[in-house]
Amino acid sequence: MSETPGGDPLLSELCTICHINAPKYRCPRCSTRTCSLPCSRRHKTWSQCSGVRDPAAYLRRNELATPSAFDRDFNFITGIERSIERADRDAENRGVAIDHQAEGGEVQGDGSRKRKRPNEILVKGEAGFLRGAQSSEVNVIRAPKGMTRNKLNTSRWHPKHKCLIWTMEWIAPDGEKKIRTCLESCRVVEAYNRFYPLPKEERNKDQVQDQGQPPEQAQEEQKQDNQQSQTESEPQPTTETNFQPAEQEQPVQPKQDETQPEPNETHPRPSDPSPSESQENEIIPHRDVYFYLHRPRTATKQPVLIPLPPAATFISALRKRTVLEFPTVYVLPDSPDALRSTNKENASFRLEEEYIQTEKPGEDGEIGGMDGEGTPGIDNSVSSVDLGQVDEKKVLEVLKQDLFEPDQAAEP
Repeated sequence: MSETPGGDPLLSELCTICHINAPKYRCPRCSTRTCSLPCSRRHKTWSQCSGVRDPAAYLRRNELATPSAFDRDFNFITGIERSIERADRDAENRGVAIDHQAEGGEVQGDGSRKRKRPNEILVKGEAGFLRGAQSSEVNVIRAPKGMTRNKLNTSRWHPKHKCLIWTMEWIAPDGEKKIRTCLESCRVVEAYNRFYPLPKEERNKDQVQDQGQPPEQAQEEQKQDNQQSQTESEPQPTTETNFQPAEQEQPVQPKQDETQPEPNETHPRPSDPSPSESQENEIIPHRDVYFYLHRPRTATKQPVLIPLPPAATFISALRKRTVLEFPTVYVLPDSPDALRSTNKENASFRLEEEYIQTEKPGEDGEIGGMDGEGTPGIDNSVSSVDLGQVDEKKVLEVLKQDLFEPDQAAEP
């Protein structure tokens, strides 16, 4: 190290940041020499240097055939491999299938270029779920693979019960969300009581008020009723019913009629005994709350809701409806009449009937059916024409005029 006449070293031979100590380190990016870690950090801050070696930096020919240059190229290639492995691991953790993206037939485009369209890959059990939803006349809009709602959807077809098991999203009045699964043959009120149970003290009070009996005695009777229902569900010979007295046939008669499937049903499903249709379709409060089904893909900022009867099953509630991966049920203290009376500008929700009246069909950007054939239950005969009342002679005359008039006008 050269020194000045006074014995002090030159500034060019000292640390470029502090100018006190001799340099020990060199920046891989700009080759700035520093003496310590604080000086190196101060250099990056002052010069806005990343400190990462530039793989595209120019090297002389004599500098390429050196061990340091070989190590530099090897580290660069190894870094690329690590980034690819890290991206694959991240995609696998998120549930995105990227191994099959290059598969699929080539589709000819408008020009001479060809593009590959990946085939749709269904997860195990997904095909049965889509078939069950189609038979139930439910339009399911699929979210992109790897999205949160797609990963939360665990709906499937139950082979034992021969019905769908829906993943249900319940949104409470305070905004709390719960995602649970339930059979489509379950009623709305039963699912709500299961997911939002009452405290034990309130349940016991309700039993005392309804039956006028202590809770212990009510539980014993409930166990006896469950045992009787299990024995009644077992197949019994037809000869035994002939010897039963008339007093015992009256309570058993409605249960047998309700368990038998009606001949008009398109796809009979096992379900619990249901009340009459008028009571089933009645919009009434349950535990001071009302139930609403969310309609997705609408052109409004407010969620569009469909009132649900508490006594209805999810089979009837979801028929000819559209859901995004799985149904979303809002639990609100406001009745449908209260939602109608609120100001539309300040309203937090909108009913479907008001949305259909204000929005023109086809402008809400909704997606049609699952297979691109239109939403089930929507009348698609509007664009069709009744050809039974069309006069064929007039049609022929019009065609002759359109075909022969240009030829006659072209003649001199």
